[in-house]
Amino acid sequence: MTRKLVAAVSILALVAGIALFMAPESAWAAKQIVVKFAHNGNTIPEDPQNIACSAFKKMVEERSGGAIRVDIYPAAQLGDARTIVEGVQMGTIEMADIENGPLGRFVPEAMLWDLPFIFRDIDHAHKVLDGDIGQFVQKKFTDVGIRHLAYNDGGFRYFTNNVRPVKSMADLKNLKIRVMESKVMIDTINAFGASAVPMAFGELYTALQQGVVDGQENPMNLIYSQRFYEVQKFLSLSGHFYYPRQYFASESWWKTLSKEHQDIIARAAKEACDIQRTELAKYEIEMRKVLKEKGMEINEVDKTEFLKTAQENIYPAYYETLGSGNADYGKELVERVVNTK
Repeated sequence: MTRKLVAAVSILALVAGIALFMAPESAWAAKQIVVKFAHNGNTIPEDPQNIACSAFKKMVEERSGGAIRVDIYPAAQLGDARTIVEGVQMGTIEMADIENGPLGRFVPEAMLWDLPFIFRDIDHAHKVLDGDIGQFVQKKFTDVGIRHLAYNDGGFRYFTNNVRPVKSMADLKNLKIRVMESKVMIDTINAFGASAVPMAFGELYTALQQGVVDGQENPMNLIYSQRFYEVQKFLSLSGHFYYPRQYFASESWWKTLSKEHQDIIARAAKEACDIQRTELAKYEIEMRKVLKEKGMEINEVDKTEFLKTAQENIYPAYYETLGSGNADYGKELVERVVNTK
């Protein structure tokens, strides 16, 4: 009788194990954390953004032992930049890699990075973003339901147009230039003498092709990936805006994670952003060569008048906003950035 009972129990255990293994939604699958990771960049595998996102996915999945799965949604599959940020804020999107353009709507201090010529070069940008001021802005996002994990590079932004080379500020006069939906960017382009036209990125190629706008401004890799060289003749190395992206997580979702999983994701985000910075530095050099081969005329820019206009007209207009109502504090933030060595 005992042998039969043992045998019956063994058979039942075996059947139960097979059923658990074969079930489409097994207990193992149910425990897996699935992360929707969104961005609105391109799908070119060798683009620095995609190299970094793939590295992030691999690091998180391997270091969590498969407990976390990262599904990447590129090319605005989950919406444009602003929509993605709102999704992260509401918790319908767990993570994202987003450019700074729409972020001033959520955290006014983030507009620091949108100010024209606020950074002398890429090393200056990294020192500020990775230092006290960058961390100060990062923490502000927690108040609006977003966990800011790390900064990476989208690169400096350059003017392209189909009318004439822009070698000085006077050459921008009356050109219709598409910009992101960022108030400081709109004000800046208008102050430079052009006519700023805010427009969704997905509409830009057609608008350039049809002459709705004369030109646009974007980093080198996006000028290439979006094939703007097909509808734009002149590329001017203005570097008027710096283009940081940032890795975000939904704060409400973040709080559901264990400390171990938070640490894995935070570390991988920082490492992925470092990879992206390294890759972009190499990629931008290559893109300059490629765009020239594609027929674009590339010229240097005298930045004297641009810089003067930025410092005298744009910076003071945003002191109060950047200081959350305190213009003196906003001015201090700008000066701290400018004077960082």
